[in-house]
Amino acid sequence: MKRERPPPPPAPSELQLSRLSRFLGKALLRRCPNCGSGGIFSRWLVMRDVCAGCHLRLDRGEHDYFLGSFVVNFVAAELLICAGALAGILYTWPDVPWTGLKWGLMAAVIVGPIVFYPFAKTIWLAIDLTFRPLTRADLVGHGENLPKEGAVGAARKGFRDRAG
Repeated sequence: MKRERPPPPPAPSELQLSRLSRFLGKALLRRCPNCGSGGIFSRWLVMRDVCAGCHLRLDRGEHDYFLGSFVVNFVAAELLICAGALAGILYTWPDVPWTGLKWGLMAAVIVGPIVFYPFAKTIWLAIDLTFRPLTRADLVGHGENLPKEGAVGAARKGFRDRAG
């Protein structure tokens, strides 16, 4: 008698492709990948510490967390250069203006990563949330994850004393 195999277990919810695509969709709009609220950047290159919508700590509390967004930004810049070089060569073939192409790509190397930086930060946050789901420690809610009042109060008092 032939024995039937049980169906494979469903993929964990944190590794589903639909979850990753939802997170990436929000991240590409420079929004919080978790809740979709905007305003997570105070300036073009400066990300806030906490999402105002869901109270997610946007750096996830690790000292080397920035390396993920650095890699995303680096890969995007390299792809931009390769695509720009290929497009420039194909568009102007057979008389490729090598000097103009070189200077244009050098400008793209400088400007591209600056323009893409906030997207790299949110894309990395989306990828991280997909593979390392949200926990209570990632949230700044009712004060349980905030620094002790004594440390914050002393820092504020010291600033006021120095300011005048």
